[in-house]
Amino acid sequence: MLLQTKRLIIEHFKESDISDWAKIESDANVRRFVDGKALSFDEARKYVEMNIRQYQKIGYGRYAVRLKEKAKLIGMCGFLKENYGIDFGYRYSKISWGKGFGFEAAKVVLNYGLSELGLEKVVGLTAEENSGSIRILEKLGFKLQEKFLFNNTKAFKYQYTKGL
Repeated sequence: MLLQTKRLIIEHFKESDISDWAKIESDANVRRFVDGKALSFDEARKYVEMNIRQYQKIGYGRYAVRLKEKAKLIGMCGFLKENYGIDFGYRYSKISWGKGFGFEAAKVVLNYGLSELGLEKVVGLTAEENSGSIRILEKLGFKLQEKFLFNNTKAFKYQYTKGL
């Protein structure tokens, strides 16, 4: 799988990404709206390896997002099978915030999921405070389904249904 935009390359994670992913995930600010806890190198390694297994097992996962110019890993975007449905998620290094990379990657990845993977419905969860994530989901056409508490944080559940 290889997707490209004007500025980005989006592809499967590789084991060679572990070190760079660990650097991104070691920043508690990057994980502020996930759980606020920096990941250890081992936890980041397990995350990358889990996604590699998911590509083989179910055909999708979270994907590495790289700057086209330098092939530098700046984050991830993709799908994860959860008990509440197929989760659409993304997370980026702090240096890439505010540059439009999140929406740019999300748009092409969502289209890939709907057209190539045959996904009919995906869910996006976000903290109520995460205005950047809310903007991306709403701009993509996700609709607010409910408000709830997630890890003691006020959160929103959005859903995108193909054809609606």
